[in-house]
Amino acid sequence: MMRMPPMRPVVFVLLLAGYGLLGWHALYGKRSLAYQQQVRHELERAKAEYAAVQKRRAEWERKVARLRDDTLDLDTLDEEARKQLGFIAPDEIMALPAPR
Repeated sequence: MMRMPPMRPVVFVLLLAGYGLLGWHALYGKRSLAYQQQVRHELERAKAEYAAVQKRRAEWERKVARLRDDTLDLDTLDEEARKQLGFIAPDEIMALPAPR
């Protein structure tokens, strides 16, 4: 009578390979912990950039609001026109914002 090889070592090796595969995916796979941390970091950076853009947009909206017909500030219009065209008298001092 032919004797069958014991199955325990085969099952053990297959289970070990399965656990190894799961462990590898947990560390390096598409949904791994390191990848999730990287995505969280990118999300925080994007949120910070979005906040900065919102701040710049609010500044521009305030500038544009001062140039509308109903709330036209002539001093602001004069200052902006002189700055854009470069017309400044020799005895005038113009304070410009610091470059970013």
